[in-house]
Amino acid sequence: MYPPPYYHVTNRAQLRAFLQQHYFGVLLSSTGSLGYTPLPFLFDWQTGADKAYCHLARNNPQLSQLDGAEVTVLVQGPHAFVPASCYQQQPAVSTWNYALVELKGTARLLNSEQTLALVRQQETHSAPAMQQAEDYQQKLVKAIVGVEISLSSLSGRFKLSQNKAPAERQAVIDYLQQSEQSTTVWQLMKKQQL
Repeated sequence: MYPPPYYHVTNRAQLRAFLQQHYFGVLLSSTGSLGYTPLPFLFDWQTGADKAYCHLARNNPQLSQLDGAEVTVLVQGPHAFVPASCYQQQPAVSTWNYALVELKGTARLLNSEQTLALVRQQETHSAPAMQQAEDYQQKLVKAIVGVEISLSSLSGRFKLSQNKAPAERQAVIDYLQQSEQSTTVWQLMKKQQL
């Protein structure tokens, strides 16, 4: 989607805060053909060199495209339909509000020891009951490969009715508060059982 300048976000603190809440994205690579894998990402902003980490199944064909390659990660946040009736000036067009962060960088495949360290780091972010035994972690590392992405750029597109008058922005907020029914993962899972 075309991002007019008023939707473009470059404030690193704002983008990092967004990525703390929304870290499931799509890893895109295009050496020869387009490769993509939806994954959770860990971000490291502390070392002075911004990095993103993930892991893929060892038999994922995208792995052959990654080592040393330029990649893109797209992380989408919340999104919602906005009807034209929210706008005072008519005729108007219905639209969609959304938040999206695009990260670009160079990928590097991690060795087994580095991948194991990544797995352990990911588990520290989950509940203690979810942590796996050491022998299971060793088996897991044989089936996955960690990926480190040295980030060269970080930008966002937050299309949140910024180009509308204050009264229209409030009308959008009121509409979404009254009508938006987010579908949760468990609701989707139950529907799939039918």
